[in-house]
Amino acid sequence: MRISATFQAPRVNMARFREALHERLSEALVQGAFTWLATVVEESTSVGLPIWSAASIATFLPLARYVGMSLGSSPVAGAPDRTGLGIANGQATFDPGETTPGLYVFSYSTTLPHLIVNEYYNANTFINPNTGMPYFRLRNPGPYHFQEAGRRAFREFASEVELPGWGSILDTVTLRVG
Repeated sequence: MRISATFQAPRVNMARFREALHERLSEALVQGAFTWLATVVEESTSVGLPIWSAASIATFLPLARYVGMSLGSSPVAGAPDRTGLGIANGQATFDPGETTPGLYVFSYSTTLPHLIVNEYYNANTFINPNTGMPYFRLRNPGPYHFQEAGRRAFREFASEVELPGWGSILDTVTLRVG
């Protein structure tokens, strides 16, 4: 007795999966960086991120360009324009898996001294021992803690990212037996 049968089985199309995964993670990287930056700027300006000369806010412009965010980076009326100083002291990287396949990364860093100090401390409390007067007289001193606010917002966003559905990456394979 001879038996023959035809079966249909699902098969993962790995090329399509990699393409869909790359597309989804690239979108998520942009959205995650945008979420981080929006939170950081909102959190920072609400607690006093200096916008007087626009130097501090301008440190975020390199990252804002990567994610398509428009940042108001103009100094207040009568203040010197230090936007260029901020841009020169702000660094950002944005790599959607191109340098190292499978690794999707964005970063922001700054070398702007007063922003770094005020991230962690109230700079107005630093007293010059020679004069007994504060080194700084900031209207809105730190600590800002904008990095922690951004980290929380990014992690919350990232925890909700969904990978591509199976329907887009499955093929049907026909198997004949007999």
